Amino acid sequence: MNIFPIYGIIIIICYFYLFTTKGGILVKKTYLFSASTKMMYFNKANDLYNKKDYKEALNLYKKSIELKENEAASLYNAAVCLIKLRSFENAISLIKRAVKLKEDSRYYFNLGYCYAMLKNSPKALLYFNTAWSLDNTDSDCEKAIKLLLDSFKK
Repeated sequence: MNIFPIYGIIIIICYFYLFTTKGGILVKKTYLFSASTKMMYFNKANDLYNKKDYKEALNLYKKSIELKENEAASLYNAAVCLIKLRSFENAISLIKRAVKLKEDSRYYFNLGYCYAMLKNSPKALLYFNTAWSLDNTDSDCEKAIKLLLDSFKK
């Protein structure tokens, strides 16, 4: 006896439970995913990021990293969440891992930004220049380099 319909489409539904704290109280959040959806944690994390729920997005990006779902982008996006949460040193380590998988001007730009926020102008300038060398049309990168160079003159 065949338990699956011949002409039907089978969709497996998965529940993902995430535990977090709100006001010191442990809260369980449930996320519903379809197993047919590739990169389910990555996509849900993007949704949460767009809603500015950076802590929850970070947790799902970490799960995506563990599962190697779009790993370089997951590492980078997790780092951007950490930047939004002002955890620059932790963001740096994730971005450096992402750069090993994929060279992208945005990755280097955000390394520069993190170092600038940590008041390490020489490293910030190094990474902004690397970003600029990969994409010399990035006007934000150009502005950042100019600001840093002007700060050295003072």
